[in-house]
Amino acid sequence: MGVVRREGDWRLEKREDGVYEITYNKDPQERILTPDYKPGMMDNYGIGAVPVHNVESYSEAEGLFEERANGRSSSMNANPGRTSPNGGFGVPSVQNSQPPSGANTAKVPAATDDSEQELPPGGVALVMVITGVVAIMTSGIQFGSIVFLVGSGFLIGGIGIIGLAFLSAETAAEGFEKLLTIEESSTEAKDTDDGTEKTPPAPESLKNDLYFERADQQCEWCGEQVDQPEVHHIVPRSEGGPNDRSNLIVLCPNHHRKADAGAISRSKLKSKIRRIEN
Repeated sequence: MGVVRREGDWRLEKREDGVYEITYNKDPQERILTPDYKPGMMDNYGIGAVPVHNVESYSEAEGLFEERANGRSSSMNANPGRTSPNGGFGVPSVQNSQPPSGANTAKVPAATDDSEQELPPGGVALVMVITGVVAIMTSGIQFGSIVFLVGSGFLIGGIGIIGLAFLSAETAAEGFEKLLTIEESSTEAKDTDDGTEKTPPAPESLKNDLYFERADQQCEWCGEQVDQPEVHHIVPRSEGGPNDRSNLIVLCPNHHRKADAGAISRSKLKSKIRRIEN
């Protein structure tokens, strides 16, 4: 008595003459009775614990085992002419192509895609300039060649990115910061009035301190004098943005609307506050 067939973790084991058992990882799944079975032989095996099949020959038992091991539903019906030891007709096979519950199967963690690393504008410009110079040199500086024209396009594009950064900045330092800062997505969540605020409004004492002391009664974005200043949370209160000086900026109504709409990115607002605080 012992294992007569095996497929991976599946086994067909002979228990007694005419009694076979299908196991998965040594756990009994189904039992098969051939014509050699004699009532009373399976009393010690807990016959009612798993489905029982009556077959006409050992070859049919092998066929049923192969279907289980290969994950196919059985097309073999229990023989109504023979009864199982529990007094009923043979139990139809369980149509389950998956490993049985409780089986020791290892779960493979899902593969995750690493997000692509973005380059700041300055990095993109540098790559374009280098590519352009290399292409121009490779062309032998032949003005009519395709390689020269493509290289010139890259070179001009890279220089253009650098020029735009400085032209749109108020100072050279801000221009360099634009080149080295990756802009945050304009689809960031905005502060809403749906009652889900996680942070209470900033205290009036803090607002007054920012307006009179730090901002000197001016919009901290454009520098214009404002009579009715508005304090803006860079990280919205709905996202848990704190009421501290590094997350608050005094704005005129015009620039407050732009900040709320995402026209002025959070990274630019944070950069502005860092320069003011320092």
